[in-house]
Order: sequence, then structure tokens, then C-alpha cells
Amino acid sequence: MSTGTPVSHRDRAEALRTAVGGNTGVTDAALRTAVATRAAGGPPVAEPYDELARQIGDASYRVTDAEVAAVRQAAGSDKATFEVVMSACVGAGLARWDTAARVIAEATDAPA
Repeated sequence: MSTGTPVSHRDRAEALRTAVGGNTGVTDAALRTAVATRAAGGPPVAEPYDELARQIGDASYRVTDAEVAAVRQAAGSDKATFEVVMSACVGAGLARWDTAARVIAEATDAPA
């Protein structure tokens, strides 16, 4: 991905956030975005996506096979299920990134 121009961490985070909502997946972009937002502490989404996204955001190690199976049944395929799970993971990760970047910016004179 090297273009010779340095890319900031903030730019990479925004690119990842944009990719989650992109139009190249098998699932609806609005669903992926909503799941990512839910995993970051946002508003509830339709079941069975809500419980899985919330659990990934709060404590991913507690996700159960039943939660994943319910999403797989609703989503219709392993690929669609992967997109939902990955969207939740990205949403949760970016929420933590946003918090860390804000704390660092407030605590130091580090460049944003």
C-alpha cells in the first residue's frame, strides 16, 4: 500500500470506517454500518444482529455459537455472516481507537 506519501493513522482509520459501509459486500451496507455502530455502543439494531454486535463490542470472548448461528441463518451464508461479524469487530475497534486518540490528544501535545 506504499505510495511514497505517508498516511496517518487517522486516515487509515477513516478508510477502514468507509470500507465497512462500502457497496462491495454481499450484505446491505446499511446493515454493516448499523452493526458497526452498535458494537461501538450505538443504538440497537434488529435481532439477531443486535445481540451479536453488542456482545462483540462489550466482550467478544463471550460470543456464543448460538449467536453466530442465528446470524448465519438470518444472513443466509457464511460470507454474509463473516461480513456482519467483521463489521462489528471493526466498529468496536474503531470506537476504542477514537477514544485512545482523543485521550492522547488531550493528554499531550502529540499531533492528532
